[in-house]
Amino acid sequence: MYWWVVVLVTLSAALAIAFQQKEQRPSETQKDEPPQFVTAFNVEVEEGHEKEFIERFQKRARLIDKAKGFKGVYVLQHTQTDNKFLVVTFWKDEASFRAWVESEEFRKAHAEGGVPTKAMQLDTYRIVAK
Repeated sequence: MYWWVVVLVTLSAALAIAFQQKEQRPSETQKDEPPQFVTAFNVEVEEGHEKEFIERFQKRARLIDKAKGFKGVYVLQHTQTDNKFLVVTFWKDEASFRAWVESEEFRKAHAEGGVPTKAMQLDTYRIVAK
């Protein structure tokens, strides 16, 4: 009499696991594809605002993480000049980056304003060899 309960519970657990894996697959696939486009944003912040600049990246909403085609980001601090940073983002392609820049999420992520800066420069690159 109880064998059907065991079968039902086992089937329910298997379906839940399969559904959970199916939900994860698209984002994992997106992250597994190698990036083809990179941005390098050179930022020189006003002296004394280095910690604030770093904390903004650590605490921000991370809206970029949900952007289609986004692969990852690194914030690098210069080894000899503490107020110089390089923000490097990796994208599936240039179209994904352009779509992010034109999105409402981009505007939300940058709405608060920023840390006082001395200089900023954005460079973009295509990955041509590994």
